[in-house]
Amino acid sequence: MSKQFHNFDAGDLSLDYANTLDWHASENPIEQLNSYDDFVAWGVQAQLISEQSGRHLRQKALKQPEKYAAFLKQAITVRESIYSIFSRRYSGKPLPENDLQVLNSVVQQAMSHLQLVPIDGKIKLDWMPDVNASVRILWSVARAAAELLTSDKAKRVRECEDDRGCGYLFIDQTKNHSRRWCSMDSCGNRAKAHRHYTRVKKPQASSSFPPLEYPETPQPTV
Repeated sequence: MSKQFHNFDAGDLSLDYANTLDWHASENPIEQLNSYDDFVAWGVQAQLISEQSGRHLRQKALKQPEKYAAFLKQAITVRESIYSIFSRRYSGKPLPENDLQVLNSVVQQAMSHLQLVPIDGKIKLDWMPDVNASVRILWSVARAAAELLTSDKAKRVRECEDDRGCGYLFIDQTKNHSRRWCSMDSCGNRAKAHRHYTRVKKPQASSSFPPLEYPETPQPTV
């Protein structure tokens, strides 16, 4: 049975993919893509490929495990570059040239395999028929990252501000652009509870003062 992912709520496909490493900014991140099978399952659940295509990919991977393990390694490299780009952009740091090169290389490959096709009465860009389903997942993610990075929405990409290193990326869609946490049910509630605890524990100034002690007044000598 495929592993179920539930973090498809970042507001963009590329951010959802970057979030497949839990606690991304911590010293002990938790990997969700531990195998090529996990990668395929994510692609199916993101509706980038069909269940049938997913089964076909798994069968091929069983016959050529080294080839598909190498592909997974490449897919992880792309994910880390996407995370680095958006995380550093949010924190106001320069974007690493190496990460931009990684993303650029995949985007260039993807764009060369797109074509204009009529879909539902409209002309849209879609993949050429010969594009491998496995590559289609990665190329779709890279294309989404490039489109987000060059759009007005890029300035609304946030990273969860939990001090433990949650690292969850998301698009802030609140009206006043004030969202700071991945979720109020997790990191947000923890921060709220911590602020309350700090206020309660803060020493309060006393309203009464101890009596002042004065030195004895010297007696006049006779």
